[in-house]
Amino acid sequence: MVTLQKKRPQRGNSLLSHALAFAAGLIIHSLVSREDCGDVVLKEISKNKSKNSPASTALRPPQPLTQSLSDVSGVKLVSGGWVGETETKELNFYDIGLETGTDKVQGQKNLHLCLKEGKMCNEPKHVREECQPFGHFYHTLYQQKLGSYSHKDAEPFQFLEVGFFNGNGYDMYRKFLPRGECHSIEISCLPHGDKNDGKTWQPWGNFAEKNPKYQQYLDENLLHCGDANDVNYLMDVWTKEMKRPGAPPLKVVVDDGSHEAAHMAQSVLFWLPRIEPGGFLFVEDIQPSSVANAFTTQFLPQIMKDLHYCGDKDKPTEDEACFPTLVGMVQSIHCEMHICVIERNQAPAKELSLEESKLPTNGLDLKKCKSMLPGHW
Repeated sequence: MVTLQKKRPQRGNSLLSHALAFAAGLIIHSLVSREDCGDVVLKEISKNKSKNSPASTALRPPQPLTQSLSDVSGVKLVSGGWVGETETKELNFYDIGLETGTDKVQGQKNLHLCLKEGKMCNEPKHVREECQPFGHFYHTLYQQKLGSYSHKDAEPFQFLEVGFFNGNGYDMYRKFLPRGECHSIEISCLPHGDKNDGKTWQPWGNFAEKNPKYQQYLDENLLHCGDANDVNYLMDVWTKEMKRPGAPPLKVVVDDGSHEAAHMAQSVLFWLPRIEPGGFLFVEDIQPSSVANAFTTQFLPQIMKDLHYCGDKDKPTEDEACFPTLVGMVQSIHCEMHICVIERNQAPAKELSLEESKLPTNGLDLKKCKSMLPGHW
């Protein structure tokens, strides 16, 4: 649930003074315009390059939120921000998601229509009511984890989305993260042809070009056309386009690509070690399906086991890590319906070789990790 702290009024304030303060907050908020993510970040890149010094990696951690919005009086949602007695700095994911049309928040919007009117239902035969409407309920998790990253005075950082599709989600991230240098990878914008020639083999056409800002994103070198499951291509994007001198630190990665278990797991193996301390890696669309199930039933149990890994110096083979390249890098794993986020701890980011960046054979088969077998915990 998205929550917000309610500020206790000072003793002696009159009802009139509260009303005047609230009205002033609305007026001030209406005069403040949101800058586009790309414009802000490109300015920062230029400034950093001129100073020949890398951007600071410090970012405020997300602040705990303790009170339900339904319990907060005198608070109104305006243009993606909360306005009450004072204006907050945190933008609202749900509001911006509705504005850009991403399906990440449509479940909340369509739930009543589906259950009460039979409209906007995607899977009406599902037993669980939240699974019936079109769209997802991702706003609660994103707000909790990335709310502080939406502050306009946050330190510059890099964001990567795997799976641009038609760009509704990417547009949303650019508005929600005004200090982020927002990258995205999409396979459908490759030229149609033979995969061996570096082209795409899919017959559906270029989804990305339907976005009105498609050419702008290409010109900004923030939309990258290629296969996000190809570690060779990922290494090129990382080393040539993202890990530049003076570039801001990589803090957030979102996998919203093919929704296939092997591709999701590959994103975790490649990108998690490269995310800076305190950052996040989100994996979306892990709902029950034949192509995604192995991520939740085979991959997640192994990385969860590694989260608690200690090892035994006297019996090193009895408690082996399932994913050695990720051991000691995970702070927490938090899942909500059909989405999980892996939080990085304070261990430094590290570079891996191409071979180390690949999904190992046990990735989607937990029986191939010895310590997952009975008697080895």
